[in-house]
Amino acid sequence: MMSVRAMKAALKQQAIHFFVDPQWVIPSIIAPFIFTTVTLFLFRHTGGDLMLYAVLGGGVLGMWGNTIHSSSWSIGYDRMNGTLEAIMVTPAPLSSVVFGRCLWNAFLGLLNALAVFLVAKFAFGIDVTVRDPLGFLVALAATLLSLAVLGMVFGAFYVVTRASSALFQMLEYPIYVLSGAMFPLVVLPEWSRPFSYALPATWGAEALKIASLPGYDPLGLGYMGALGLTALTTLVFLLVSLWLFSFLEGRAKVNGTLVRY
Repeated sequence: MMSVRAMKAALKQQAIHFFVDPQWVIPSIIAPFIFTTVTLFLFRHTGGDLMLYAVLGGGVLGMWGNTIHSSSWSIGYDRMNGTLEAIMVTPAPLSSVVFGRCLWNAFLGLLNALAVFLVAKFAFGIDVTVRDPLGFLVALAATLLSLAVLGMVFGAFYVVTRASSALFQMLEYPIYVLSGAMFPLVVLPEWSRPFSYALPATWGAEALKIASLPGYDPLGLGYMGALGLTALTTLVFLLVSLWLFSFLEGRAKVNGTLVRY
């Protein structure tokens, strides 16, 4: 079972850590922002919907990059500081603590997305008007939640590994590309598409683009179809993450290797 109280406390703690430790600004906001700005320079002569496509991709990149980076380091810091074992023996499940942290990290990515939209509007003169503002906000919230849940799945493995930094660096951009946030899924190799379709972020990004770009619906799902698949895959990944936490927590406690660094 998930503990709402533990999630709120973890979210608050993660927010405090962000504001008292300025180094988080670089990987959380500056790095995704620079990547998106470079992409906008590359797309600057294309015009039209392709530029807005790049802006949306930059927003998703900011949310995902911040989620996987910060979530991985949060467990690593607990291990380094000797607080992981204290968290593990509390009545609240570790999955609730990690989920609260992932929510803050994904939410923080919205600041990056907002910065990308402002730069696209005032520095590049891109029309960032979306076709369906209400649908866009709903899809954005669903994408935010899906990225937090995806971060939870990887967070479960951070419990039993000391190589969290290497792990997130290997996974950040492959998953970003597979989700089709900036590059259309049709340009990816056919063998990679099943992996793309399994990711909740893929359908969240599709819903965002359908709500933003007039006439966009290459998969023929419609807005509600993409949003429904986002909810379904998010639920599946949530159940998988809860099972992983239960299994890996038990294994780590039996082996007694939680604080070995």
